[in-house]
Amino acid sequence: MMRERIIQVSTELIKKFGLRGFTLDDITSELSMSKKTLYKYFPSKNDLISEIVQRAADVEKQRVLQEIERCSTWFDKLNAILSVYSYPAIPFRVLNELQRFFPSEQERIKEIRCFREQMAMSVLEEGIARGDIRNDLDPAIMLLTLTKTVLSPMEDEFLSSNDITINQLLEQMKKLLFYGILNR
Repeated sequence: MMRERIIQVSTELIKKFGLRGFTLDDITSELSMSKKTLYKYFPSKNDLISEIVQRAADVEKQRVLQEIERCSTWFDKLNAILSVYSYPAIPFRVLNELQRFFPSEQERIKEIRCFREQMAMSVLEEGIARGDIRNDLDPAIMLLTLTKTVLSPMEDEFLSSNDITINQLLEQMKKLLFYGILNR
């Protein structure tokens, strides 16, 4: 129970201050506990961050699988893979910070990305097999295009300077990839 509260409070502090901006003192103050008690659950800030990242990775995978199960067509499945982001309230700057300053967590980030890529490749192959996706295009290149655009973290700066949300950005990117820029 206390472990869950620590993770919950830490996640909120990360949203607010970033990974490097929140402190263990912030957590102990918020929960009215001593550092000694906090250290019983998490020996260090890095251990706490590692636990939060692992949980986020597990939730992300589960959410993608749940969304895919609800879909009946390959297109809907691909749309689900590209749309599900389990922590929309966590700014992408936090992911960028995680990549830059917590390299030990890179493996988990790669794990999520690889999982999504494998799911997307399977769905693309399904679309090709059904004859819905052009078979003259290499699915690996399609996947690369999707990966480098929709599945890549975005800059908060871009979102705020263009006054759009991450969901609006993803929707526009999907339209561009699926339907192109030409009026037909």
